[in-house]
Amino acid sequence: MFAENAKLLFKLYYQPLSAMSEIIDRGSWLFGAAAVVAVSVLVQFGVTSDIFRTYQAVPHRQHHAQTTLPKEPPAGGVAEEETQEEEPHRRPLPVVGNLGWRFVSFSFGSEVASALTLALLYVPFTLLVINFFEDLGSLGVVLQRNYGALLTCTFMAWAAAHLPVSLAGLALGTLTADRRYALELWLASKILFAGLMVFALRTVFGAGLGRSVATVCISWVSVILQSYLAWLASPFLLYCAYCYFQGDVGDILAGFRTRQSFKRYLEAATVNPRDSEAHYQLGLIHLQRHQRGEAIKRFKRAVEIDPAELDAHFQLGRIARIQGRPQDALEHFDAVVTRDGQFAQNDIWREIGATYAAAGRYQEARGALERYTERRSYDPEGLYLLGETMLKLGEKQRAREAFERCVEAEKTNPYSRHARLRKWRRLAEKQLRNLRT
Repeated sequence: MFAENAKLLFKLYYQPLSAMSEIIDRGSWLFGAAAVVAVSVLVQFGVTSDIFRTYQAVPHRQHHAQTTLPKEPPAGGVAEEETQEEEPHRRPLPVVGNLGWRFVSFSFGSEVASALTLALLYVPFTLLVINFFEDLGSLGVVLQRNYGALLTCTFMAWAAAHLPVSLAGLALGTLTADRRYALELWLASKILFAGLMVFALRTVFGAGLGRSVATVCISWVSVILQSYLAWLASPFLLYCAYCYFQGDVGDILAGFRTRQSFKRYLEAATVNPRDSEAHYQLGLIHLQRHQRGEAIKRFKRAVEIDPAELDAHFQLGRIARIQGRPQDALEHFDAVVTRDGQFAQNDIWREIGATYAAAGRYQEARGALERYTERRSYDPEGLYLLGETMLKLGEKQRAREAFERCVEAEKTNPYSRHARLRKWRRLAEKQLRNLRT
């Protein structure tokens, strides 16, 4: 267990996306927590202790400035002078000045509490932010389903980001007395951690690159509450959290264990040479984690076992379309429609239309998209693709009608779907503005 997790930790340096996927499947949050504690000690001795002495603890090392003040003169006497110590201040940080002390601390206690900060503040807040962007469901459900996986990935990412920096600080400390590099090393560790967290979010939630970066940029704000960890652990707040999750707080890591068990079950099921479903399900897992190469292998294996596996054909067609292989995509889509013309609630016709449009075959694209929008008149994506196709064919009036229907369809969709469909409404509104000019 230790050796396997250690390999996953070091794999983050050269194959971060693949490593995050394997951490979800086989990683241990206990190993991750232990790694954070061990590395935080190295960080303290190699980096942050120097920053603490140079900036944060300067008043404790220097003599306080002396100010001379007049003393109340005695009656009929001459005023005397007395000295009063001025209140010391921390040394301002580079660029951010004294404002930075509201957000960071380099004390020993702050580093030791890194694991608690990540577990109690950073990961829950990150889940809250990514749920705002991706609309994954209620916060309670998202926590129970994804907290364990994200926590393990976060622990591993933190340890991997800070380990080389702490070792570099320890090595440089033996070679030079100049400690000005410590702050740069600390900043480098935070940038590396942020980069690894982008991979973690893309793997755990299947989030897009832009939303993952935005989430990482926002979620760091949670560390401001680090000084309130003791207050957050008050019995009153713990009882409120217990009531909010309806007594299921104890199961918050169960989703992680269930996910790992399910993946192991699927891997075992692939031993059966006739089980195409296991390969298809594994392909979906890899696809959700942005591992298209692995997903293609699984889907192709499913098709080899069962040529009538329509779901695998459909996914292979979608991947081929995204990768710019329209002919391959159409072959897979044709294998679907010849067996089921209403596959996936007619989504197959939207994919066929988009593929024809990407290949410049706009007449065929119009036929497929018109067929789709007749059956799914409320889908903004299909209506937008139809409008674009009409524009390419020079039919501006019909394009305008399609774009207007797209805007209206997005407005009338359930609120929970707006985050995913808003893109098509914005594109349609942009096209409508262009048509008016």
